[in-house]
Amino acid sequence: MLTKSQKDRALRYIRSLKNGEFTFRDVVRVLDIDSDDRRSLRNYLDELDSEGVIHRVKRARYTTAARENLVSGVLTCHRDGYGFLVPDERTLQKEDIFIPARNMEDALHGDRVLVKISKRKIPERRGFRGRRVGAREEKERTEGTVVRVLERKYPTIVGRYYAHPRFPFIVPLDTRVCHDIRVSYKDGKEARDGQIVAAEITIVPGRNRTPQGRIVEVLGYPDDPGIEYRIVQHKFGLPVEFSSEANREAESLPESLSAEEAAGREDFRDEVVVTIDGESARDFDDAVGLKRLPSGNYLLSVHIADVSHYVREGTALDADAYARGTSVYFPDRAIPMLPPRLSSGICSLKPEVDRLVISALIEVDPKGKVVNRRFVKGVIRSRARMTYTSVAAILTDPGSKERSRYAELVGLFELMEELCIVLSNKRYRRGAVDFDLPEPDMEFDESGRVIRIVPAERNIAHRIVEEFMLLANECVAERLTASGGPVLYRIHEKPDPLKVEQFADFALALGYKLEKRNGEYRPKDFQRFVAKLGGKVEQRFLAYLMLRSFMQARYSEANLGHFGLATAEYTHFTSPIRRYPDLLVHRLLKADMGDRTEPGWKERLAERLPEIASHTSSRERNADDAEREIEKIKKVQFMSDKVGEEFDAIVLSAMHQGFFVELLDHFVEGFVPAGALMDDVYGYHERTHSFIGERRRRRFELGSRVRVRLDSADVETARLTFSVV
Repeated sequence: MLTKSQKDRALRYIRSLKNGEFTFRDVVRVLDIDSDDRRSLRNYLDELDSEGVIHRVKRARYTTAARENLVSGVLTCHRDGYGFLVPDERTLQKEDIFIPARNMEDALHGDRVLVKISKRKIPERRGFRGRRVGAREEKERTEGTVVRVLERKYPTIVGRYYAHPRFPFIVPLDTRVCHDIRVSYKDGKEARDGQIVAAEITIVPGRNRTPQGRIVEVLGYPDDPGIEYRIVQHKFGLPVEFSSEANREAESLPESLSAEEAAGREDFRDEVVVTIDGESARDFDDAVGLKRLPSGNYLLSVHIADVSHYVREGTALDADAYARGTSVYFPDRAIPMLPPRLSSGICSLKPEVDRLVISALIEVDPKGKVVNRRFVKGVIRSRARMTYTSVAAILTDPGSKERSRYAELVGLFELMEELCIVLSNKRYRRGAVDFDLPEPDMEFDESGRVIRIVPAERNIAHRIVEEFMLLANECVAERLTASGGPVLYRIHEKPDPLKVEQFADFALALGYKLEKRNGEYRPKDFQRFVAKLGGKVEQRFLAYLMLRSFMQARYSEANLGHFGLATAEYTHFTSPIRRYPDLLVHRLLKADMGDRTEPGWKERLAERLPEIASHTSSRERNADDAEREIEKIKKVQFMSDKVGEEFDAIVLSAMHQGFFVELLDHFVEGFVPAGALMDDVYGYHERTHSFIGERRRRRFELGSRVRVRLDSADVETARLTFSVV
């Protein structure tokens, strides 16, 4: 049987053909499959033929004559049934593709699908309540029809169960999943009316076909404590429990370092190194040290936990870590990539205990130029477990208790601040873009209830660690590139010119010009734009919109550079406890340092790297989505007892259906529907993203201060709805 990866490789090859013709043998050579899998390949090509992806000309010859009308991508649905396809490759399709509800077939929100595109004329757009908003000619719009679901986004659907006497059904909590799911009583797991359940779909939706499913777990009633975590775990397919084999392997590992394991490594145990993390951190995978050399240069040592020493390829621990791809961090808990016995035990760089590390020793001159670097397998003993708050207090408050408590380390931190400024200035000169968007920080009471939401503090200690880790990652990428590879890069491609131009036009309408040089936008152009926004009311939402015009950072076997950091080579090396790509980069670096690997290891890994890059990028995005979901739910829970209260807010973004606001006192966002604007007849103006009243000319646009009232706080859908006072 062909694997999913082999099918994807075959499809990528077919779509890459310039002349549009290929033979069965061509695909066999690309996949390098044996005779047992050839029948499966022929069946797969027959499937593609039946779906219109390819056309069979003769028995073993095919053509992709219609391939220009086929695009793959991720489907984003609206609760009214229609959706948009975000194409995988912007080089083939520049804009998102509208998918009418009638053309959805069996696809669901979040699925990766193959779509056949066509053109359709659409009438002029009308504003709220049918009012015309400017004269617009009829124009063509790209539409699509789902041909095939390539990958299901959500393994299970989470929803509320309704015990109808004849046809029990589930209403998905995510309103973008537009179908109710019918469930038979025998597949109902004895769920009770009103409970939240997780179900897998057994019969997919389609034209004149109601989806059906079976309940796999009853999660509880909507107001059960902690149910939001069970909901998100199922919705995003987050494995909480490790396999029994992985647990056995973890339990067999030592709790402390033996002399035999430390032998043959460079000994840094007499060096002054520390960890710097948040107050609630439990695993510490990086430690830093710094010296000033007689030449006046800095010698920075970045020591990263040697997780690859304990998590070997082919083990159950490695399989579980790869499947997860990353740790998932919620406001008050986490789902780790590795069992706690490793992540909080033998791999964690705790103070005053010996630990194995991979060390990057980087010599930097006073202008920030790297003049020498080397990488070694080492052993360290951290002097102290520092927090961002304590280091910031030492550097900013001469009278702080922390400064007295860590008197012997004050000089180290002052030198770190000095080098941090040097590195930051260097990155700024080359054009690196620093958005510095504030993140929410939630404070909980003893019962786990959110009592306060404020912008997270970002102090000098955060900047120190960030600059040191960025430098280490960049140096490792340069070393592996020089070695001839393979390399798993962290890339950030140039932004889509069309999206950037749309953003630039919008920013200009607000009085902010995004300059460009020689006909294209460079990182430094965005950097200068962000600098113009410093301290302005519009800073947050304009920086956010600018970020949306960028490509999403991802992992890749090909070096396409990192646009945002303005660097030619970049990778992830510094967090192997919580990110699988870092663990893989450690293996590559150790192999380049002379570690023995079996013959052909690099070649076999190079073949797998595209699949690894795609998988780990997907798992990262999935974790980000899950974290945002919990954050939204927690915010709605925090606001649920404030319905009817009024708040000062600022308009963050606007669309035809209404606009989003952020409360000034609570760092919470919500939606004001256009229908809630009752004091006038408002029209939506697309160019300025604003609502303007016809009689009073009152405007609601990005950056507008408004007084709003909370009308509803729906925990199940994680939606806050406001009206303007």
